Amino acid sequence: MKDTQQAFQVGEQVIWLKRVPGGDYVYPVAAKVLAVTAKRVKIEADDEGEIVIRYVPAESLQRRD
Repeated sequence: MKDTQQAFQVGEQVIWLKRVPGGDYVYPVAAKVLAVTAKRVKIEADDEGEIVIRYVPAESLQRRD
């Protein structure tokens, strides 16, 4: 979904819907967009108190209100 990826901007605050390994359950994690590539979005997220950098599909992100 190229249009979805194009819609995210560097610095934008988003919610990462993190998938639990080995399951279908996801939970929301606050994140910030660092870069947008052809296939992924690079984010910085506070994952259970640890700041992590991840490359995730745009489909796993939602805008924060």
